[in-house]
Amino acid sequence: MTLAEIWPVRRIRVTTSVLELVVPGEDELAELAIHAAAGIYDPQNRFLARTPVAGWESGPSPQAEWSFLRYYWASLADWRPSRWNLVMAVKVDGACVGVQEIGAQDFGITKTVSTGSWIARRFQRRGYGKEMRGAILYLAFAGLGADRAESAAWSTNAPSLGVSWSLGYQSNGTTIRTFDGARQEQINLVLDRERWEGQRDDIAIHGLSDEVLELMDVKRAASR
Repeated sequence: MTLAEIWPVRRIRVTTSVLELVVPGEDELAELAIHAAAGIYDPQNRFLARTPVAGWESGPSPQAEWSFLRYYWASLADWRPSRWNLVMAVKVDGACVGVQEIGAQDFGITKTVSTGSWIARRFQRRGYGKEMRGAILYLAFAGLGADRAESAAWSTNAPSLGVSWSLGYQSNGTTIRTFDGARQEQINLVLDRERWEGQRDDIAIHGLSDEVLELMDVKRAASR
């Protein structure tokens, strides 16, 4: 048996005319780890906390690469239908440009997902952020039958917030956090099915089998 046969989540892909989301293999993980270590935030923006909201810590090489890899592997080790987090590589013309995540807790009851993402600094400002978010939202709403998608960004992260507003998200309050001894405001965002419905019809989902849906606490009748 192949690894994809044993762990069918590896088969999931989402494709658009611009990019694809894939479950990373060894080569993609190495590429993404190098991007992570190179940094994802604009070094000129001194108001932006120097840590990805995705859960891993930035820092000098090789600690930054290790931190990203540990985060990815931990998401696999902790996977269960009641709580899962799918970390996908974003690929453009065969090259990894960033990461798009989607996760849920008790999805069968809540029908709610949360998303997070980052793009390597040298690939930013090319429209990939909106395209990859649109792709993962299609997986959530059209593939999994979600009713609600949540996201968040630092109040100083204008590009991320701009992507959310352009896709129809609405404000869902704020959370005050700390980083490196400083106060940071996080903007919470929400998009419901009604506001998402019909945004895209040019995205394809591959590999979403009954086995995968079971691992994500999704009933086939619930997906649309």
